[in-house]
Amino acid sequence: MMTDRIRRRHRPAEWDDASSPEHRRGVAACHPSPTAFRAADRTTPVKLRMFFSQIDRQIEKSWRQYLVEPRLAKITGRRLRNTGPRIAVIGNCQSFGVAYAMKLMDPSASVDHFSVIGRSRANMSLFVKTMETYDYVFTHDFTEGHLSGGGSDEMLRRLPRAVLFPAIGFAAFHPDMVLIHDLSRHHGFVFGPIGPYHSALGLFAWRKGLSVEEANALFNENVFRVVGYFDVWNDAARELVEGLQTVYGFDFSTDLLNWSRRGVFMYSNVHPMNFVLHDVAKHLWRRVGLTVREENLQLYGIDDLGRAEVFPVYPPIAKMFGVKGSYLFKLANHHLNYTVGDFLNLPQFLSACYKTYAASPADKLSCPRVDAWLADAGVSDLLTNMAKDNLRAGLTPTL
Repeated sequence: MMTDRIRRRHRPAEWDDASSPEHRRGVAACHPSPTAFRAADRTTPVKLRMFFSQIDRQIEKSWRQYLVEPRLAKITGRRLRNTGPRIAVIGNCQSFGVAYAMKLMDPSASVDHFSVIGRSRANMSLFVKTMETYDYVFTHDFTEGHLSGGGSDEMLRRLPRAVLFPAIGFAAFHPDMVLIHDLSRHHGFVFGPIGPYHSALGLFAWRKGLSVEEANALFNENVFRVVGYFDVWNDAARELVEGLQTVYGFDFSTDLLNWSRRGVFMYSNVHPMNFVLHDVAKHLWRRVGLTVREENLQLYGIDDLGRAEVFPVYPPIAKMFGVKGSYLFKLANHHLNYTVGDFLNLPQFLSACYKTYAASPADKLSCPRVDAWLADAGVSDLLTNMAKDNLRAGLTPTL
C-alpha cells in the first residue's frame, strides 16, 4: 500500500541504527562539528575570533582552583567551601544538566563543565593533563576538531579511567523534526528560525513548490497518519534502551518508563528536560561507586535546555499521548536578563523556513527522509494532493 511505503520512510536518519556513529556522537545537532562554524567564522570580526572558547576558560579556571586557591587558603586561613571530589563533565549541550545534577547530589564537590561546542585553542595534550587533576571524568563522544590532536576516542586512549556516557535522544514526541545537511559544507547544517531544527513536511512542501498555505495544510492528522508519525514510540523506545545498553552499558528501561509517566520529557528530539539529565547523572555516579544523594529537583533544578529552541508536540500527536499539544515554536533565548524571548505560530514558522531555504540551492539541502519522499512519485503526489485537499477544506491550523 502507498501508506506503508511512506511509513517506512518516516524515521529520522539518525535513528536508523542505535549503534551508528551519528547516535554515538550524541546526535549531531547537539554539538555540530567544528567545521560547521567555519563559514560563520569568515563573516565574524577578527576581534571576536580571538576570544577563548568555554573549554579554554575552564582549563584556566581548573588549574587556578587546583594549584592556586588551596595555597592561598592555607596562607590566609580561609576555609575552602568545596572539599569533596573534583569532577569534570565534558560534552555537548546536555552536559551542563548532568554536571549540575552532580553538584546537587554532592554540594561539597568541585564540578566543572567543559562544553565541547565549537573550536578551542587548547590541544589534546593540555586537555588530558587538565583532566588528570580530577578524581572523576565523564565525557560524551566528541569529534576531532573541537580540540587539536583528536576527539573523545583519543582522550579515552590517553585517560582510560574516564567514563563515556550517552546523549539522550528520543523522536516519538517530535517525529516531524529533522536536520537539514548543507551539502556545500562538510558536516554543515542549515540553521533556520529555530536553529538546526526543521520540519520534514515543511521542507518537502518547499522543495515540491507548494505555497506556504499548502504547506500549512499538511499539518493535519490525516497526513500524520499516512507518514507514520503515530507509529514512532516503539522504535524510539527500543533504540533508546537497547542502543544505550549495547554501546554504553547503561540500562535506561526503568528510567524511560518513569519519564513517560510524567508526560512529555523532551524539548526536541535531542534536548531532554532536566529530570532526564538528573537520572543520567545518577547512572554515572553508580558506575564509579559514588553514593547517589536524593534531593528535591523541583526546588533546586535548573532547566538549562529550556532556554534553547523548543519544538512543539503537534496536537494530534499530543492527543495520542494524553498531553497538551500546540503548533507554537519557541525561539532560543539565552539572555533572559535582556528579553523574555519570542515564539512563532505554524504559519510564521513555515514562512521563515521558506525564506531560509530560498537562500540556498535546492539540491544543496539534504534530508534523507524528504529526499526519499520526493524520489517516489506516488508518495510525492499523494502528499501534494492531500495538501491541496486539506487547504480546500480549510484545514490550516495556526496554534
